[in-house]
Amino acid sequence: MLGIVLAGGQSKRFGRDKAQVQLPGQPLNNVGLAVTKLQLLCEQVIVSASQQNVANLTEQFQTSSNVIVVTDQVPFERQGPLSGIFAATNYSPELTDYLLLAVDYPLITTTILTTLVTQTDCYATTPTQDHYLVSHVQASQDMVRAHLLLGDLRVSHFIKTTCQGLPVTFPDSQAFTNLNNMEALTNAK
Repeated sequence: MLGIVLAGGQSKRFGRDKAQVQLPGQPLNNVGLAVTKLQLLCEQVIVSASQQNVANLTEQFQTSSNVIVVTDQVPFERQGPLSGIFAATNYSPELTDYLLLAVDYPLITTTILTTLVTQTDCYATTPTQDHYLVSHVQASQDMVRAHLLLGDLRVSHFIKTTCQGLPVTFPDSQAFTNLNNMEALTNAK
């Protein structure tokens, strides 16, 4: 199983790079937290970075032998999380198990991730929201490419239709706080 940390978003609503934000009381920045959690469950972790943060993230993980930092690949640059997943599948283009975690979820627990690992093609959901960027899917680079070529950039459709992903329900909790804006950061403290 390979881990994919989605850290290449533009963070427009948040106002600065979410990947490099360190929440009060946390030992690492958001990308560091995500990588550390996935390292417990995956033999290799691929960090999907943006052109803006690739240098910083490469430097951050330069001494981690099982962490690879990648950026979007032609012809699917800047097309959201799916372009990050496509870039990560360059490392292992054949059908592979991937555990996905976006830096938007710094409070997600290893217990939640471990639950997802026990099932194939699934995503986390709570009574109030689906969390497609916290998921476990089997995918190949050809599958991601084919979905992107349809012009559908929604991760939800990729996971539900292409991967046939099913929901795994968890209770609402602070672990599923999504840092979309500075207000979410304040509430996560």
